[in-house]
Amino acid sequence: MRNSTHVVLLFISSLVIAGCVDQNSRQTLQNGYAALDAHQYDQAISEADAFLTKTPQGVGSADALYLKGRALEERATSSSDAPRAKQDLEAARMAYINALQQNPPRTLDGRIRAGIANVAYWQDDYQTAAQQWSAAYQNIDDPSTKSFILYRVGLAQQRMGEFSKADETFASVQQQFPGTDGAIRAKERQGARSYSVQLATYANSATADANIAQLRREGLNPTRSNDAQGHAVLAITSIPNYQQALQIKNRLAARYPNALIVP
Repeated sequence: MRNSTHVVLLFISSLVIAGCVDQNSRQTLQNGYAALDAHQYDQAISEADAFLTKTPQGVGSADALYLKGRALEERATSSSDAPRAKQDLEAARMAYINALQQNPPRTLDGRIRAGIANVAYWQDDYQTAAQQWSAAYQNIDDPSTKSFILYRVGLAQQRMGEFSKADETFASVQQQFPGTDGAIRAKERQGARSYSVQLATYANSATADANIAQLRREGLNPTRSNDAQGHAVLAITSIPNYQQALQIKNRLAARYPNALIVP
């Protein structure tokens, strides 16, 4: 969903041709999307706000609000400042919701809904994520994008503990979109029935063993496996629900800041 700038700019250009958006406003949005592509998120937000100050509603406002949502979302997911990232996600969600209220055309509607779903997923709101990705799926035509959206519906279903439904969704991705990135990832995700918290990977076996011993003293039951490079992978496995996995991850966050919940 990150390579959609040219689609939006084509829509902006069509509005200019129709005489609906003046050249200065068009340039403002183009500058904003160029800044987004360059990961200059503050500049992209500034350009979106400049457009919205002049045209808070009506033609082009959905594009500007989508631009603002994208910039806020990507700034949040690339930030190591947790409080600021949380604020940016909230602001991105509001920008996307406001964009939907501008009655955008079908394809842009799909991308806006995908944005809402992305943010909801990062906020652990998996029901909204699944609903909005499903709605976005109906309004997107590009097969590669559709495959990835459907794959992410399956991810949200897994996080809600709907493992059988998620497997059905992953199977559908592979059947409808064979060979796509979404299909490849869907195959890798099938079959999960519980959660794991992957804590760390160690090249030194003695270090891994020392961490395992410490975790056992704390009442946890860590497992050790080897990755393709022969490194020791330390994890807490067979966790029955996502909330419990999240509690374990948060409990150990100070020692294992890069821990991941799978799936």
